[in-house]
Amino acid sequence: MNSQGSVYADEKQRALLTGIEKGLHDPIHILAACSGYKVSVQKHHLQRLLPPLAHIHYGPGCSACLVLPTFVDKLLAYAKRSNVIVATYADLLGIPGSVSTLEKARTAGADIRVINSVWDALLLAKKNRRKRIVFPATGFESAASATAAGILQAKVAGIFNVQVLSGHKRILAGMEALLQRDNIAVDGIMSSGRVAASMGADYFRVVTEKYHKPQVISGYEPDEILGAILHLVQQRNGKSAVTENLFPAAVTSQGNLKSHELLEEVFEPVETEWAGFGKLEKSGLSIKEAYRMFDAEKVFFDVETSKPVLPEGCLCGEIMRGEKLPSDCPFFCKSCNPVNAVGACMYSQEGPCRVDFLYRQ
Repeated sequence: MNSQGSVYADEKQRALLTGIEKGLHDPIHILAACSGYKVSVQKHHLQRLLPPLAHIHYGPGCSACLVLPTFVDKLLAYAKRSNVIVATYADLLGIPGSVSTLEKARTAGADIRVINSVWDALLLAKKNRRKRIVFPATGFESAASATAAGILQAKVAGIFNVQVLSGHKRILAGMEALLQRDNIAVDGIMSSGRVAASMGADYFRVVTEKYHKPQVISGYEPDEILGAILHLVQQRNGKSAVTENLFPAAVTSQGNLKSHELLEEVFEPVETEWAGFGKLEKSGLSIKEAYRMFDAEKVFFDVETSKPVLPEGCLCGEIMRGEKLPSDCPFFCKSCNPVNAVGACMYSQEGPCRVDFLYRQ
């Protein structure tokens, strides 16, 4: 983009855009299920290149944005104990709980450390045997398989002072919740290439078969996203509804079979509450009874938290459901910004409000 705000497209992108424009005779509404797509669209200003008839809605997208204040409240309660170290991703530090954040608690003296993976949590536990290391685990199925691998490794290595607070969720449950609500029009779906790399393209076919919606699995580069949109336009024009894998370099039909095994061994689907969605059946991943010694909620069974306090007027829920835009929120770019986030969707690295704040035009 030049200093006057003009957006450039290379030859391949222009060809894809021409195909999209020629194929569009009516509006098309696309559900982009992964927050990575929003980052790429905004960063590369693809929405300004696309014809006006192409509309992209984002959800359920960012897993950290679906965290309830209760999740943070539990971590804050654990962190008050002298024998606890909370080892967290930086993405959770500023997400508001009911009364505070992990960042503020750390500033006040709580032992809260930033790590990059579950393996860092295991190493921290090994070095601090007299402490309990609490690892808040968020993310969809692909992230959950890494957490499962960490739990199994901890058991083999005899590292029993690491506990996981599972906030893992199943992206399929969130996608189905959006399609069932029928609050936004959906003519086609771009499913998560990240989750598909782990779980396989076949994992998503149930959405196509159940809801009769064209679906593509795509990479995250601008060309790949434009290609995905073109394929959805072509499917709709041809009155077909199939699941196309447009990301064969990373995604196979069955995915990583080891990931499937890890999830099945360590986790079980349970009803859980999503911020903005309410309680969804079999949408969360809870640690199985056989691994209860690694479950923070079982180890710290005596910790109680009060009813969560949600920020009044914050539209994170509607934004995560694709019903509202960040710019619709009265706090956006005013009292709410990445330094002082009112809701999780502004603080999280791939939160829709944060992305629009950083790449707003």
